[in-house]
Amino acid sequence: MTDENMTLYIDPDSRDLVIDDEDGHMGRVFGDDTTKQAVRLTLQTWMGEFFLDTGHGTEYDRILGKKPYELQEDEIDEVIRAAIFQEVEVSYIDTMDTDVAKKTISTAFAATLYSGNAISMEVTA
Repeated sequence: MTDENMTLYIDPDSRDLVIDDEDGHMGRVFGDDTTKQAVRLTLQTWMGEFFLDTGHGTEYDRILGKKPYELQEDEIDEVIRAAIFQEVEVSYIDTMDTDVAKKTISTAFAATLYSGNAISMEVTA
């Protein structure tokens, strides 16, 4: 396995770094899983939440807590697409479905990477 596209593994639920064995080695992800994790973390992060990069994340303040008539047509999808495309390996979003319920938003999507490989996932924030 090449280290060319590798990062540390972050638990999807706790958002903590993971120690993956008894010797104390950090968990790692490689290849397309690195891209998939980066997209998931972007969708789980509110824009401005990470003080070292306030331009990273999803502009949830544009869409959550608003009534449907306060939003422009496709504004929810536009916000989610912008967040997904923060990951430079994503070439195209094949399908996307979003569901907003009071204080949460769920997004299920499939995307094609520049490598030609596909990723898909569902993220709730």
